[in-house]
Amino acid sequence: MKTLIFILAVALSTSYLTAQEVTLKKGMKNVEIIKGTYYKTDSAFLDKYQGVWTYSGNNIVFKFKIFRKKTSVQEIYIDRLKAQYCIGKECDIEKVNTFILSSAEKDNIETLEKGTLRFRFYDNEYKKFGVLEFKLLQENKASWKLLERGGYKDESFRKGFSVPNEML
Repeated sequence: MKTLIFILAVALSTSYLTAQEVTLKKGMKNVEIIKGTYYKTDSAFLDKYQGVWTYSGNNIVFKFKIFRKKTSVQEIYIDRLKAQYCIGKECDIEKVNTFILSSAEKDNIETLEKGTLRFRFYDNEYKKFGVLEFKLLQENKASWKLLERGGYKDESFRKGFSVPNEML
């Protein structure tokens, strides 16, 4: 009898948990927002961005990693694309200080379809913020370009960034 009750409890809790995940797909309208629900972005839109993008030149290696992160926002959960980078002669993207972590400014389905994302990031070496544009050119090929120099403070005394201004 105890076994039967345990199995029923597990079955009910599993169905309860799975009922709280909604996959958002292109064209969905008027999605009911329910507290505690995970509104997951369709993987078809995120997979093309995710991974480690690498550039090497001028005796340095620059790695930029984009990944999906389930994020709590106003009592619901959504997918956000996060990024981190490392730069140097040798850099291990998996051991990067999480302080560098940034989110895509807009990562809704319409923006993801266009193939261009913008990330706000912090340059640890130059101690200032910047905005970069990450653009998919074709499968497994992308470009990066700095769009904004500086940040909230007047940082014009220190020109440029420690990261490459552009990369392919």
